[in-house]
Amino acid sequence: MSYLINANKPLSSVIQLQNENAQYTEISESGYLIPIVWMMFFNADDFIESKIEYTDGEGNTQFETMNLPCTTVDKAKQNIENSHQFIELLFQDPQIALGYLNKTIELFKDLDHEYLILDASEYFFMNVEESEWCLFQNAFSRNENAKSYIFDYSGYVEDDIPYSVEEFYTDPYLDDRDKINNSTALNPNFSNVSSQIKYPFKQTQKKAVNTTQKRNKKWWEFWKS
Repeated sequence: MSYLINANKPLSSVIQLQNENAQYTEISESGYLIPIVWMMFFNADDFIESKIEYTDGEGNTQFETMNLPCTTVDKAKQNIENSHQFIELLFQDPQIALGYLNKTIELFKDLDHEYLILDASEYFFMNVEESEWCLFQNAFSRNENAKSYIFDYSGYVEDDIPYSVEEFYTDPYLDDRDKINNSTALNPNFSNVSSQIKYPFKQTQKKAVNTTQKRNKKWWEFWKS
């Protein structure tokens, strides 16, 4: 999984935010891919070192480090608005992709905190060799060299035309799997405000807390087994 986080502290992983007792909202999560529009929120110089904490099979606390994107919401908005020319470089027919980008700009009106974070640590631990973690920053260079990294991390297949953002959000009967996959690779997938997980957790979020804790523990133990 990968997570898009809105937080009150410039820390680049959920574990660090919890250890610092920071306030944050999980505004979106994605499966084993990183949506293309998420990568438009950041530039290569927005990466900071992140300490990833986990428990090994013997119950000992261990740490790994990797660089992950973190910037202010204001700068993220500016990066999105400045991404139109880069999107045109990425796609042969960029109008559909630009629709998803503009949808993302609309969704930013509901954010509460100052910082935006892309915690892709789980994605990398589960899918990418550690020696290749340092290549993640290449996807944010906003040039032709970034294209292969962006498509690889998002799962986008260049020869398949995605659904338009209007179709993807309104038509429940879409059935072309290739088009759906590419639409998913573009889609910001922001959660409804009412269903977003906020930290520190409130009593009404108890069920979500338990689910999140079990999920985090499970994937760390699986990766280290």
